[in-house]
Amino acid sequence: MNINFQKIFSDYFEQVTKLIPNIITGILVLIIALFLGKIVFKTIVKVTRKKWQDSIISNFLAQVIKWVFYLFGVIMALNVMGFTGLATTVFAGAGVSAIVLGFAFKDIGENFLAGIILAFKRPFEIGDIIEIQGDKGTIKDLDIRTTHLRNAEGKDIYIPNSSIIKNTLTNYTKDGILRINFMIGIAPECDIEITRKLITDYLKTNKNILKKPIHNVVVQGLGEFTTDIQVFFWIDILAVKNLPDEYLGHNIRSKAITDIKRILDENNIEMPSQVIEHKMYRQNKLSIEGK
Repeated sequence: MNINFQKIFSDYFEQVTKLIPNIITGILVLIIALFLGKIVFKTIVKVTRKKWQDSIISNFLAQVIKWVFYLFGVIMALNVMGFTGLATTVFAGAGVSAIVLGFAFKDIGENFLAGIILAFKRPFEIGDIIEIQGDKGTIKDLDIRTTHLRNAEGKDIYIPNSSIIKNTLTNYTKDGILRINFMIGIAPECDIEITRKLITDYLKTNKNILKKPIHNVVVQGLGEFTTDIQVFFWIDILAVKNLPDEYLGHNIRSKAITDIKRILDENNIEMPSQVIEHKMYRQNKLSIEGK
């Protein structure tokens, strides 16, 4: 049986040569679709943000439409290249391939649907401070797959949207106010009411501390060497949430502790000191004589 390899390669080269114009055209179609997708994305973001004043929905909608353009470009490119029929035949007849692809793109589809829920359910806004599974940061962006956070250390964290839907989310800035607390220990002999009044007067004069909800100073417990006083006050977290060094009011808390310590020192309210009593026992004379 004689096989004419020259004719086979000649036919193959001729077929490839015929496909080259289609391939080039398909690539051009894909490039144009990608280019148009980016232009449409920027245009939609600009127009919708002005109209809706809602950066999350405008950005998410623009992302979806951009990827629709990309998908349309891929389909058109395959059609121009002549591969659409082949791909349809393969996937229609291969149930196993469909299952494999379904599992492969499961996370992508899950994150996409979660992104839609987050965009319209609105558990947070751009600029809010949230915590999810130990990751705490300021919301910077939401796209079709991930939510972008930036933490107090300046690290960028990208959390899959499905993780936010499935897990407990803490939003520190939803209502705009946050309660801060800390403990102060004073010596048992110091007057509790005088101490409470000194701290309360200071809280009233601190401009960073809200007048409502009202602050509170309570005795938390009485110990052998200390009287523990718990201080509670509220701050406007929206006023400081864009400053990383002010994260969750830590600087306000630190300054309040420092100021209160100074005020208590000036009024002779002492911090607790642990008193240790040492006892010396005489040795038994009989045991000494017996040695």
